Amino acid sequence: MPDYALLLAHDEHPDPTTSWPAQPGGPCEAWAEWFESTPLLFSVLLGDARQLPELVPCSAYQDKESLISLAAPMDQVKARWQWLKTQIGPLPAHWTDSVRKSWLQIDTIISQSQRHWLLLDCATLIPHDFDTPEYAVALGALRERCLQWDCSADNLPESLQILKQHPQDQLGWWSHSVLARTEVIERDNDDDWPAWLKDDYVERYHSAWDENVEAYYVIPRKHPRTGEKLPGENHRDNWPVGLVTPYGRWLVKPIEGANGAYTSGGFITVHYPEAREGDGERSGLKDLNGNWVVPPSAGYLNAYALTPQVMACKSANVPGTEDLRSLPGLELLHEGLSSIYYNADEDEFIRADQGPYGESRKLLLKSDGKPLFDASKYEHINDFNTKTGLAVACIRQRFINEQGEEVSHIREGVIHISGQEVIPCEYKTIERGFNSSPPKLLPGGKLLAITEKGQPHVYSSKGKLLASPHIWCPPLNCSPKKNELLTFMGEGPGAELVMFSIKDFSITRTGETWDDYLNAMRGMFKGLDGEQAETTTMTREELIKAEDETWMQDLTRILCLGEEKEASELLQQWRDCVADPDPADMGWEDGEDEDNEIDPDVMHLPEGENALTLYWVHLIPIATQFARFDWKDAEGIADTHWLPGTDNWHWDTPADDVESGLEHLAEHLDSRDMALIRLATDDDSIRITVVRAEDAEDFLDRLAQASISATNYSSS
Repeated sequence: MPDYALLLAHDEHPDPTTSWPAQPGGPCEAWAEWFESTPLLFSVLLGDARQLPELVPCSAYQDKESLISLAAPMDQVKARWQWLKTQIGPLPAHWTDSVRKSWLQIDTIISQSQRHWLLLDCATLIPHDFDTPEYAVALGALRERCLQWDCSADNLPESLQILKQHPQDQLGWWSHSVLARTEVIERDNDDDWPAWLKDDYVERYHSAWDENVEAYYVIPRKHPRTGEKLPGENHRDNWPVGLVTPYGRWLVKPIEGANGAYTSGGFITVHYPEAREGDGERSGLKDLNGNWVVPPSAGYLNAYALTPQVMACKSANVPGTEDLRSLPGLELLHEGLSSIYYNADEDEFIRADQGPYGESRKLLLKSDGKPLFDASKYEHINDFNTKTGLAVACIRQRFINEQGEEVSHIREGVIHISGQEVIPCEYKTIERGFNSSPPKLLPGGKLLAITEKGQPHVYSSKGKLLASPHIWCPPLNCSPKKNELLTFMGEGPGAELVMFSIKDFSITRTGETWDDYLNAMRGMFKGLDGEQAETTTMTREELIKAEDETWMQDLTRILCLGEEKEASELLQQWRDCVADPDPADMGWEDGEDEDNEIDPDVMHLPEGENALTLYWVHLIPIATQFARFDWKDAEGIADTHWLPGTDNWHWDTPADDVESGLEHLAEHLDSRDMALIRLATDDDSIRITVVRAEDAEDFLDRLAQASISATNYSSS
């Protein structure tokens, strides 16, 4: 949601019982809004040095008593407006047509209003709780802003000259339709759009909604310049787009000709079609109110805001890379970068590679583009914990193997935000949550590192080695459970299984051995009695008779994102595959041999599976809603732009790995009310699909009925 200032006119003096209905025709009307700041005109209307605005509550919020807004009597408001019009005089020649139109609209709204009070709601612009001294100080400063002018003066004071010279950022956006702001702004399904939007526009993609400005991402049914009708899905790459709020405020208009618009780094990034393939897209940045900050005429290609202080764009001097420039000054900060990544949700640092592939060095930058410290020795630095200031750092160690070949491996350690290494980068792994997570703090503020041979080393958060017992962890048990680590003493089949306490470093003998452990692990793949799990068979005729139509309809509806026609088509394809599967689709042709010929009419069901499991097996090969990757194919995931909600997703394959890419994609989809689902496979590949967030839990329930394991990445 954007932070905003909102002008509301009301019949009553605002108090804790005042009603603020969002429907026209009631006791209040809306005048104007502005994102990210309070325009100067709003303050002029509210008061001056002789008549400061009054501190009042705003009962539209849950806290109905606190003084959180400013208000003024309407007769004073209109008098100040008439004074301002007189001082401005004839509209200046340098004013654009849009500013002149806005000025006349403002005059009409103020002059025709029959309300008695004007209220300024600026609560979201003040980053403090209502009942705190900090909020009171911020609101008081906004009130005292009015001391800078006297609306009985004969001339326009210096403090208001900007209204005459550069009015576009100081007037606000005026329309009675902003009355919608008195309620939560939410995305509606396109079937419920108002006629002005539904008749002429469609979503750029399913659920195309930008939460940062609470606006729809749309394309027109007819080209605004040529009148050409909207082409099919595969021919819309260069079709003009727009960003528009549900109440009709256009932040990017289709007539501008942009083929891409999205918010990033506190700006609206706008791209235009390439003049020639490979040249780069003409681009620019708007503020959240739709005013140009970096216009396309500035000449930057493929530009986008990384943070409020830094813009990335196509490098002018180093082919195939990007440059970082300051905002708003556009000074060159860094040149020739790749794999640029800014983690706004975690530590708010910029990570990038600088230099040619294979010889690049790492950059770790603050949000203003300045180095945090020299990170060039590291292969990668994970997210910092904002409380401890600690992160997992990795270096690449090169060595000569037994065959005389130069190879390398990654070694991990822990680094402080100051650049000081807390744990040296000589360990196989540092205990943490996700791959990109900070190191996990164990009881007593301890850190756990595992050597190449599996030996646990326990450190304090200051870097002191606390314990390094002569025990070792098996590869599948390097993470503690309930503050204990499953480890072994000795070597060979008789190695003793012991539990190592992270809390007090005690070692508890279990009486079991490495041999017992291996047998237990093998038992995970057998029945409870240690024998191979029982398998049943089902003929194809029995499978067809076992059809669960409701279950199949639910799955196809969810996979097709509620599109009835597509779901119906997929359901029919699914039934056809169950009735008469194509061996090539099912992968049977490659699996046939003399000793193990596949019989398509007899299927085997391991214990715990059922007919729905077999139905699912027949859906996977023929549905296009799934993507499958090798477990290490980070490039493949980065190039995934055909799944719903991924067309404007950007991930530059940071050094983390595939897991990091999936987490990044899940966060992107979550902002579009969609969920990334990872499905179990029978090998080390990765299979994913995208569903609507509202359907995710239902989808997992349906899969569970078929004994199919799946994970909702967007909720993890």
